[in-house]
Amino acid sequence: MKIAVLADIHANLEALEAVLIVAANEKVDRILCLGDIVGYGPDPLACIYRLKEVGAQIILGNHDQAVIDPTYIQSFNQLARPSLYHACEVLEESEVDYLRQAAYRRVEYDAVFSHANPLKPEEWEPLYMYEKVVWCMDRLDWSLSFVGHTHEAAIFCKMNDKPISLTSSTVAIGPHLYLINVGSVGQPRDGNWRASFALWDTEKHCVELQRVEYPVKITQRKIAELNYPNYLSERLSQGE
Repeated sequence: MKIAVLADIHANLEALEAVLIVAANEKVDRILCLGDIVGYGPDPLACIYRLKEVGAQIILGNHDQAVIDPTYIQSFNQLARPSLYHACEVLEESEVDYLRQAAYRRVEYDAVFSHANPLKPEEWEPLYMYEKVVWCMDRLDWSLSFVGHTHEAAIFCKMNDKPISLTSSTVAIGPHLYLINVGSVGQPRDGNWRASFALWDTEKHCVELQRVEYPVKITQRKIAELNYPNYLSERLSQGE
């Protein structure tokens, strides 16, 4: 089975469409989104529609939670708030219900899927720092973990005492522990502006991080038309 694992779409329809085209060409069997469908970008409604259309299974993200319960919005930074209020205005109850049914964590095939740290997903702890990755992987009950939240694609493998960060974008899943940060579809922050996602082949036992170009200027124009902070537009072409 081939599973496309997406995260941090952030209402970027152009990036999502580009990823879905690649996923279709790869003949994926399922699409699983690790949360943050909304926030920052201009098209929260359309992104939810597209995920529904392709039958995607979704995990809850912190931006999604803020749309479900708008009292959380004030806890976000000033860059994020306008887009979250916009999402609250344009989403109907059926779309909010779609987000509401998402779990904090999903487990299957001896793999765990979550938006942030899978050991305490409801706390939205990002796995930025190497020390946090070590702490997490020392305690995992699953051989393979998929996360997002940091917007930085990465593969970690624990063979002996300490995890190592792999430089390859493809890993053959063996008898070790693996943590895959699938990066961000809609707002990468690892210096590469292209949309990022992971392709997991459960039969061939391999995971590949893929990058996809998309018409970023269209998304930037939409953000400008909504009068969001300028940096939300500028960062898309810079991967930051």
